[in-house]
Amino acid sequence: MTTNPTTTTDPPLTPAQAANPLARKTVLAGWLVGLYLASVWVTAVAAVALASTGSSTVGQVASVHAVILALVSILTLVFTVNLLRSKPRADLRLRIIAILLAIALIATAIVLPLPHWMVIGHVVGAALLIGALVLLWPGSTPRVVPETDAHVQTRA
Repeated sequence: MTTNPTTTTDPPLTPAQAANPLARKTVLAGWLVGLYLASVWVTAVAAVALASTGSSTVGQVASVHAVILALVSILTLVFTVNLLRSKPRADLRLRIIAILLAIALIATAIVLPLPHWMVIGHVVGAALLIGALVLLWPGSTPRVVPETDAHVQTRA
């Protein structure tokens, strides 16, 4: 009986991603952004549903804020898809929007009069985006130096 020691629960990599030394972190960051996107849209649907029934727990400001945040989160989806397709500068775009959204989530959780469940959703969303930022930040993974260039020194 043999076991396969390479079996993991990591997300699957395409051949193009497997050639990239940063592929595992990129795919994991994509999953974190996907979880953020799902949480934002669930929050928006719940806020609109509660506001439309006349619930006193979610005001008009909170439901409009949730919808705007859900629409802006589509940018993160677009930038994440571009990053996973190895488009140029997609990582920079995703890092910029993730920083801005994390700051906005924390600021609105502090400033706006939101229900507690929306504040918790904002904090979780900001944590997911910060996790993706940590994975995608330059220098968080050492660059791979080809073996031929690592030990060859030329003299003039």
